Amino acid sequence: MKGLKMTIAKHTINTILDTLGENDFVNVIAYTDYVRYVEPCFRGTLVQADLDNREHFKVLVEELHVKGEAKIKPAMKEAFKILNEARANGQGSMCNQAIMLITDGAMEDFESVFEEFNWPERRVRVFTYLIGREMTFAQNTKWIACNNKGYYTHISTLADVQENVMEYLHVLSRPMVINHDHDIIWTEAYMDTLFTTKAQSLLLMTSVAMPVFSKKKETLSHGILLGVVGSDIPLMEVMKLAPRYMLGAHGYAFLITNNGYILAHPDLRPLYKDGKKLKPKPNYNSVDLSEVEWEDTDEMLRTAMVKGETGSISLNIRASVDKGVRNPSLHVVLINDFFL
Repeated sequence: MKGLKMTIAKHTINTILDTLGENDFVNVIAYTDYVRYVEPCFRGTLVQADLDNREHFKVLVEELHVKGEAKIKPAMKEAFKILNEARANGQGSMCNQAIMLITDGAMEDFESVFEEFNWPERRVRVFTYLIGREMTFAQNTKWIACNNKGYYTHISTLADVQENVMEYLHVLSRPMVINHDHDIIWTEAYMDTLFTTKAQSLLLMTSVAMPVFSKKKETLSHGILLGVVGSDIPLMEVMKLAPRYMLGAHGYAFLITNNGYILAHPDLRPLYKDGKKLKPKPNYNSVDLSEVEWEDTDEMLRTAMVKGETGSISLNIRASVDKGVRNPSLHVVLINDFFL
């Protein structure tokens, strides 16, 4: 695979990465005459598909080049081993598992691999993307997807990438439609402008969204995803719901995501001055709670909130008062009944 095929393959990988979020876990394997992880530090495991890891993978994918003959079988085995191990150890989100095979042709159907790792349960879906105009091995590529609850796609030009990559989302959404399982999603924090009558200001925002599926009787079993409905919400509006009268003179409320990242916190300062303009700091939306509430050394507070536990937890923290002149230790009790 080289030239335009390689360019299309890289664009396909990057587009797939763009569909992932913090609740997903991912790895990228390059295969020639041997199996190679694009990031050796992530060998044999899945990593959270947060913004930093996605961008890191994209940089490494751009550096891929042709070397040797492509042997898919060892790469498929390695991918199944990672996913089976993650499922056995209860790692990741414990939801859908999938392999995205990006190739310019499969010379065999690898039935022996699927018999060893995926059949008869077919717990791992296999989606295949055939790159280029050549259709010689299309039948094998299609067979792999159809016999592993996946979807086959042929991508011949760069213009086809976006539309064809999105097809896998329709496949994964079908069980949600059939089971009437419409999850509500809160996004990670991001900076955006809020327009007012006189001016606009840069604020921390979050978005709440949910999928919209067709409920027509004739299409219900097909699980047709019509689109997404959602709204952008300034985090300061969410913080107004916190019971301030219960917090005390030095008390404060904060919000974190289900991955432990801070949405709102008094010590989170996402903007910096660049001349007369305010600009977002890099990685402001991936600040972990353990980096701010640093007295929580055993991460008891963070773990309890991420797991959605109720009740109360107490711990000592250090808080600056009198403009930083004093740094006393305070005893704080958290009543964990309000977080996203």
